[in-house]
Amino acid sequence: MTLWWIGNALFLILVVPVVVVLLQVLRGSAVNVGRRIDAIHDQAGGIVIAADDVKALIPTRDAVKRVGAGLTRYVKAVDRLL
Repeated sequence: MTLWWIGNALFLILVVPVVVVLLQVLRGSAVNVGRRIDAIHDQAGGIVIAADDVKALIPTRDAVKRVGAGLTRYVKAVDRLL
């Protein structure tokens, strides 16, 4: 019976504090991951807004192509005149 009490005392003195410290480290890591997830979520909203702006550039790209084609025709016509 004495060995039983010694075993229980060693368990309380050695094992329980180690488990508590490890659980605190795990909790801190989980909280840190939560903060990083929130930051990534906030940045993802900005990326979506930026992607919408890129979609708005498509008409501009088409207009530049039309102007480029007209400019090519103009340069060819001027070249024939000279």
